[in-house]
This record gives sequence, C-alpha cells and structure tokens, in this order.
Amino acid sequence: MVAVVALSGVPARSEVQEDYYFNEVPTVLSVTRLKQPLSDTPASVTIINQDMIRASGALNIPDLLRLVPGFQVAFIFGKTATATAHGRGDAFARDMQVTIDGRSVYDPVFGGVSWQNLQLDMDDIQRIEVIRGPNAASYGSNSFAGVINIITEHPALQQGVRLKSRFGTGKNHYQTGRYTGSAGELDFRISASRTEDDGFESRTDSAKTNAINFRGDYNADNKNSLLIEFGHSSGVQEEGFPGHHILPTREAYHINHYQLLRWNRQIHPEKEFSVQLYHNYQKKDDHFEDSFPPPIGTLSTGFGFDSHRYDGELQLSNRLNKQLRLVTGIGGRYESGEGVWVFDGKNPSRSQLRAFVSAEWIPRPDTVFNLGAMYEDYQDQRGLLSPRIAVNHHLNALNTLRFVASRAYRMPTLWESNSRSLVYRAADMTPLDYDFLTLDNLKPEEISAYEVGYLGKSPDNSLILDFRLFSERIRNLIPAIDNETILGPGFLPHPNAAGAQSYVNDGALTINGLELELQYQPSRHSLVRFGYSLADARGKQLQRIHANGSLEFSDLAASVPRQTFSLLGSYRFANGLE
Repeated sequence: MVAVVALSGVPARSEVQEDYYFNEVPTVLSVTRLKQPLSDTPASVTIINQDMIRASGALNIPDLLRLVPGFQVAFIFGKTATATAHGRGDAFARDMQVTIDGRSVYDPVFGGVSWQNLQLDMDDIQRIEVIRGPNAASYGSNSFAGVINIITEHPALQQGVRLKSRFGTGKNHYQTGRYTGSAGELDFRISASRTEDDGFESRTDSAKTNAINFRGDYNADNKNSLLIEFGHSSGVQEEGFPGHHILPTREAYHINHYQLLRWNRQIHPEKEFSVQLYHNYQKKDDHFEDSFPPPIGTLSTGFGFDSHRYDGELQLSNRLNKQLRLVTGIGGRYESGEGVWVFDGKNPSRSQLRAFVSAEWIPRPDTVFNLGAMYEDYQDQRGLLSPRIAVNHHLNALNTLRFVASRAYRMPTLWESNSRSLVYRAADMTPLDYDFLTLDNLKPEEISAYEVGYLGKSPDNSLILDFRLFSERIRNLIPAIDNETILGPGFLPHPNAAGAQSYVNDGALTINGLELELQYQPSRHSLVRFGYSLADARGKQLQRIHANGSLEFSDLAASVPRQTFSLLGSYRFANGLE
C-alpha cells in the first residue's frame, strides 16, 4: 500500500490542463530531430505525457514502459531494473538508447541504464517519446532496439514551491522538494529527493538514495538561449542472492553526477543552430568475500567500477524550401572505465567521431519522404554507416501508411570488449581464477529492420490507432558464453577452477511480428490505452565451449516473448479524484 501527500504553492498542472490528448494528434521531436506530426514520422512512436503518467500510478520510469507495445520490464535483483524490446534482455539491456533532455544516460561500462540512480521525479517529466524500432540514423549505435527520449518540464511552467511525500508498506518512503523561480531572463528549478525502500521480506533488495538536480533556462535575447542542467545522486542498495557464491548478498554503494550545457541560436524562424556538451560520471563500490573449506579459504572479487563519458555535438536545422527540411550535425565522444575488479587494473577507453544528416522531403501533399544516415568512426573499429529510408503516404487526412527500412549497430560495451574479472585469495590478493575474460576483438552487433505501418484517427481525435508489421534480422550477436577451455592464472583446487565466461561474436536472430497501440478517449475525463505485440523469433547462439572443444548452442526463440499486452483505463471525476 502506498499513500501520497503533496503540498504546492501554485495550482497543480492537472487543475490547469483539463484534457488528456483531446485536441489533435501530437507532434514528436525525437525521430528525425525535426518537429513533425505523428503521421509524418518514419517510425512508430509511443507518447507518454503527464496525464498518462498520473493515470498509470507508476512510481518509476520502468513501470511506465510496461505500457509500450513490445516492451518487457523486469527487476533483476534488488532495485536493478531492466527494460528492453522484443526480449533478449539481461541485467543491462544494452540495445536501448535513453536520453534526458538530449543527454544520453547509457552506461559505457556495462551498457543499458542505471534506472535506480536517475532519481528523476515523475512530476518533472513533461513527456516521454518511445521510438519502437532502430533509430541509429538519428542517435547512433546503441539506438538498436529503440530510443526512449525523456523531456523534462520547462521551469517557467512550474513556478513556486512543491513538497511531496510518499509512504507505504515495506518502509517505502519517498520525499521530494522542488523550488522553481526566475531571476531576470533565467527560469530555474532546484529539486532534492530521498528514496528509501526495504523491498520484499524474502528478498535482499533494500535501497536508499539521495539526489539533487538543477535545471536553468536562460534567454539572452529573442534569438539566443541556454539550457543548463546538473545533478548528483548517491546511496546504497542491497544486491545478490542468499547462498549464491558468484552473486552473494551484499551492499553496493553508488555515486552519480552529470552536467549538461546547450546553446540554441534561432537564426530565423526556419533555421536553428545548437551546440551541446555533457558529462556523465558513475561510480559503484561493489566488492565482496566468500569463504570455502580448506584449502581454498576466503576468496575476494567484485563488480565495482568508475566511468566517465564526455560528449559534444553541433547541429544545424534548416528549411531549404517549402518541400525540403534538413538537419545536419557533427559530434564527438570520449568514454572511459576504471576498475581493479572488472578490468584487472587495466583502464579501457574509447573515442568516437560522428556525422549525421536527416532530410524531410514533401514532393506532394500526400507523400512524405524521410531520408537519414549517421556515420560513426570508433577508435580501433571500422566505420559504421546507419542509414534509414521511409515513405509516409496519407490516404486522406485521417489515415496514413508508413514504409521504413533501416540498419543499425550496437557497439560492444567497455566491459564486453575488455572484461577481465578475477577471483583473488583474500589473504594476499593472489589472482586465482577468472570469472570473465574476453579474448576476441569483438565486432558490433548489426540489425536490419523493415516496417509497414498504419496510423489512423477518428475525425474528432477521440480514437487513434497505430499498427505495424515488422521484420528484424540481427547478426554478430555478442553473448556471454561459458568457456571451459580458459585456465585460471593460479591454482584453485575446485571444480570451477577451469573455465570462465567470455564474450564472443556468434549467432543470429530473426524476429517477425506485429504491434498495435490503440488510444480511445470518449470524453475529456476518460482514457483507455491498449497495447499488443505478437512476435515470432528464430535463431541460435553459442552458449558453451566444453573443455574438449565441443560446442553447445542455445535456442533464442525462448528469449523473445511471443505475445505481450498492456491495458490502461482512467476516469477523472469532477472533484479531481481519478
């Protein structure tokens, strides 16, 4: 059971904004980096706005993503959540790109997103745009299964003080305070929060996190504006499983901070230039010991690490004529990892340079072409070109057909490429055995995706239907296999002394299916949202290399749920009860 108490110095947005989506089919920003109506975008997009967030009752972003067709969300252990599309997920879901106000929060070491450390208050989210399918043409590698773009609210719309407390069973406590104000041409928001949850009695999953965040929007004049964001979070969470030798119960400590700066210059109403810089830092202190009978004794290992990501990008958007709009840009990135436990003291790093272009061409009122590509040059890797071509044909003002073909890549993470995790004798830190050891020079995973979609709406916009047929062909998979031919650096007299997990390129997967998203709003006080996905998967990948050199493969069909569905219904009474 959870209860919420909120105090605010200004009227709540739900009191000001009466409707859910009662006006028109919304526009999206994420797919091509151009503002487009949903009927013109070259992808299927799920839009989650503030009213839908409130109606869902979700306490965190992963819970919200359960409403997206084809998505799967799970908590692996403790408060570690993972979200992916069309299965194949593990604790890190490395194939999903997530951005907050244009800043990628992808973890360069293990991949995926540390959802529990974002500490983004749900009331500060203006909308979430979820692109279902590859979108590397706009966001580069790792935009493999989709993109989740989280857009926070402008401080000018939140003036005042807000205090909120949520409490429930299992010592589920959440307190947050927010102050938004202005100083001259600067609108700003400062928020702080504390989260505490003891989780389930039968699981080791308690967590405590403190966070503080700042957003500032400065309008220098009618052409130039600055966005400034920074934040810090720290805490402790329980992880592991009772009696498990590789993942025993323990406490892991984490520290995260970020900084974002973006300058926008509106050259004229149809031409805009922007420069963006950001830095992400993540630190996890996670090491532990486990005791075995003599002569083994006490062993020590861990998964702690530090990581940095620095990124810069220049972008120019321009309308060349009535039929053609264009976005071009260049960028660079440097990311590094450090950890005696996961990299054996070797500190890997990687640099990237990129260039991208996206064009919207409307040769006639009923036809929209979207052409885009990104080229990425990675250190010690061949260049990657991720193209996309799409045609949207408007049958009439209410019905649109969409045809899309694209290719995308997923770069191996620093951990996958450089894993060197050892078990040490605790008494003198002598290395005895490998837990993980990558021996190969890994290639990026590659996906070719094809889609035929339909978007329709009723004349009054009370009913919106998004339907798509898709085919995804993935190759150069990067599984973690059990390699029994790897020998440890020292003598460890127990059955696990020989062998370690290792990342390799092996396997292919084909997924064919359909997705449906239906939104029905019979009145401005009610909303029904239904999502459905059907997928047929075929493929296999290497699972084990036995000590004698024989190979064992796994069937990947079981890793892709055949059917998933979600349903949300909401009615808001005149007194505000929902």
